[in-house]
Amino acid sequence: MHRTERHIIVANTVAAFIEAHHLLPTEGTVVVAVSGGSDSLCLLHLLHSLCGPDKRYATVQLAVAHLDHQLRPELSHQEAEMVAQLATSWNLPVTVGTTNVAQLAAQEQRSLEDAARVARYRFLRAVAHGAPIAVAHHRDDQAETLLLHWLRGGGISSMVGLQPRLHDIIRPLLSLSHADTQEYCRAYGLTPIEDASNHDPRFLRNRIRHELLPLLSELNPGFQETLLRNAEVARIDSEWIEQQVTDLWTRVIVDETQNEVRLACPVLRALPLSLQRHILRRATARLCDGQSPLELRHYVLLEELFQRLHSQEPITLHLPVHLRAILRNDILCIERADALHRSLQENDIQGVADALQWSLQLRIPGEVDVPGTPWRACAEELPAALVEQVAPALQSGHWDEVWRILPVTRYAVYITADFLEDYLHIRTRRPGDRIRPLGMQNEKKVQDVLIDARVPREERAVLPLFFSASTCIWLGGVCLDERVRLTAATQRIVRLALLPRQTNEE
Repeated sequence: MHRTERHIIVANTVAAFIEAHHLLPTEGTVVVAVSGGSDSLCLLHLLHSLCGPDKRYATVQLAVAHLDHQLRPELSHQEAEMVAQLATSWNLPVTVGTTNVAQLAAQEQRSLEDAARVARYRFLRAVAHGAPIAVAHHRDDQAETLLLHWLRGGGISSMVGLQPRLHDIIRPLLSLSHADTQEYCRAYGLTPIEDASNHDPRFLRNRIRHELLPLLSELNPGFQETLLRNAEVARIDSEWIEQQVTDLWTRVIVDETQNEVRLACPVLRALPLSLQRHILRRATARLCDGQSPLELRHYVLLEELFQRLHSQEPITLHLPVHLRAILRNDILCIERADALHRSLQENDIQGVADALQWSLQLRIPGEVDVPGTPWRACAEELPAALVEQVAPALQSGHWDEVWRILPVTRYAVYITADFLEDYLHIRTRRPGDRIRPLGMQNEKKVQDVLIDARVPREERAVLPLFFSASTCIWLGGVCLDERVRLTAATQRIVRLALLPRQTNEE
């Protein structure tokens, strides 16, 4: 097959997908997110062949956006230059931005992977000013996302996966595979710069891509197609349910602001259980940047709450991500709480935490919910390039420079990992627990450290302790152990973080 024939077939496939899902505006600008990899280069080339004067979509203009995450200094500048030069050669406007993702992760208590995604979409939306944003997700990404959501759990809404359009994000390549985009780039002489982090096993998505999916495909060669068919079935059902929620919304919702949603319990009680939960999911999503943090156990607790009749005194239920639900006079108010201590029930949480006698494993890299607390614990080893970047400051003792590169917050710290195993143990405190605070020669009781630090009683029972073997190395959010501090001899660095529990996006 000649290159021109291949171009026509692929372009027509993508154009048919675009038209079937009404992805492009009738006129105006579409911002194309281009990382420099084969998927985004294929996306840009295809849209460039379809959009513009004398082309299929003559009244649609393209603009290119590229974000440097500053995680791979040796390649990021090269990627940015390549994208800028390509866009310029095709007479397309281009915006190149930079964000210190490691710093963002520390400031917002996110994993590096999540911080990179958040930074990317913030940048793209700042460039787009409301225009559609085209991203290069394809069929393989769809399969990975479905498996990721299945592993985390989330019901029918999560099994829909990536959508051709979600608000201002459009995905024209969902009908193609990664192999298709690679072949397309080879056919047109496009030279991608592949991100080495796409093979980094620290990230769960990469392990799904390189380990789980190949294994499942070996067991069932048609597994990926089956997964995508199931997603299509789920999509049809989910769309119908969402339409029912939209039709019922004004009947159930008494009032809605940026910080709270008030629901009429008599109307809510009369609905089928499925619609009750989907309405609660949408209500909490609107308070959490479009993504609900609720899990099954939270729905059950909410149902027990709003089924109560004629409650004169307010009854409060605390939910993830600093949300709380308050029932009073048959009105269920779901609102944001403004501080951690407002999201804890001191007596209940204290009793549960004191009764718990558990210890869970946190692999490096990895993340895990900490039972009896509102926290999710995360551990990730920093890329070698970032360790090399901070090494001169460590060796010279320039700590201001160290903390500029590796910003520490109350709930995110960096430790020497040279002598750690590939996992840590986590639990809440027990009588007799001790830690050796930074700068001290001797250990100190954790209880005394908490009192000296003036940690409120309601927080003490739910702050996780991180252990390496039998040694407490971090009293989460309060104190780091002297034995794992960064030094001039540090070769490996691990970032530990506590994040509010929430359901992650794709």
